Amino acid sequence: MARPRVTRLLSWALAIAALLFVAWVVPVRDRCWDARAPRTTKVAVTHEAAAPGQQGPGACVLHLPSGDVAIAGAECAQLKCEPGVASALGHARAGIVAALLILYALSMLAWAARWRALLDFADIELSLGEVWRVSVEAQAGGILLPGGLGGDALRIAAVVSKPTRSGTPAPATLVVASVMLDRAVGLGVMAGLAAGLGFAFGGVNPGPLAFVLGAIPLSLLLGLAVLRVAPLERVGWLVRGRLGKVASPVLAYVRDPRALRAIALAVALSVIVSGVQLGIIRGLVFSLGEAPLSEKWIFVGTAMAFIVSAVPALPGGWGTADAAYVFFFGLAGLPVAAALAVCLIYRVFWYLSGVAGAALYLARRRPPSSPPQASSAP
Repeated sequence: MARPRVTRLLSWALAIAALLFVAWVVPVRDRCWDARAPRTTKVAVTHEAAAPGQQGPGACVLHLPSGDVAIAGAECAQLKCEPGVASALGHARAGIVAALLILYALSMLAWAARWRALLDFADIELSLGEVWRVSVEAQAGGILLPGGLGGDALRIAAVVSKPTRSGTPAPATLVVASVMLDRAVGLGVMAGLAAGLGFAFGGVNPGPLAFVLGAIPLSLLLGLAVLRVAPLERVGWLVRGRLGKVASPVLAYVRDPRALRAIALAVALSVIVSGVQLGIIRGLVFSLGEAPLSEKWIFVGTAMAFIVSAVPALPGGWGTADAAYVFFFGLAGLPVAAALAVCLIYRVFWYLSGVAGAALYLARRRPPSSPPQASSAP
């Protein structure tokens, strides 16, 4: 009991530290200073719109420790400013953001098709629409529960009760194996694609993280090869007892002759899913009017944000993902406020899909409850 409690406390400590880092680094309001004075004189500033008929910029309010001070537009225009997250969000172009939201929704179909390919060869026959609905409904759980594990648990629970082609209930071990493999393939392809883009935009020196990300899909391939060909059935403790009840079906799942084709199809679909997600993040940067100085950190940083957001800390990956975007996009030359704005808009996309999933779950038809049986007692 003590070890899980310690792990939980460490996870919360990590998430809270990440949130504190973001709160300390990212300003909500614009921060401005006199270009002729040291940067240490910068203060929070609220810009006001110019009055009707007024020529030139509007006035602004300096939020000094001693109190608020209003200055004229001409003086305000001479200040050098660092945008805050509110200003960054205000500069987002609504048309581009809306188009990216539609693209995000369509990518959910490719994600559902990837998982369906891994379920299908295990004789768990579900239509693409059913798998998509379960996946979208699981998004709500991923928002409310720590990391992405909550959504995975809901996916497993929704499919375990489904019948296979033989009419028997789907074995829990095979469903768990399909979800684990679905997540592993998604992570591996995202990491590999980000590493490839890091090399493409970073030349021969893309940074050590690009090599680390590139090692993830290679490790995944090596692990699958070991599971398929290594004589693991000779390891007694692995295939006997309680562990054997779980490990044996998983080994049978991976070693099935149809597994290679299903995994290859899942990888191909994952390239689409990961490519779209990276494109959406890059599109959000563009929608804010920002131009990164180093493109490689946009893609490498996005992959790192996806990886750390799966850490089972705060619900929805709060803190860890935000800190990753702020840190890595800062390496790309983006203002910290713009980096957090990208994270927040993308999180809104996720929340909207979670709301849709919750609505679909509530709209499911429930079987009518049977009326209570009349007592036969006299």
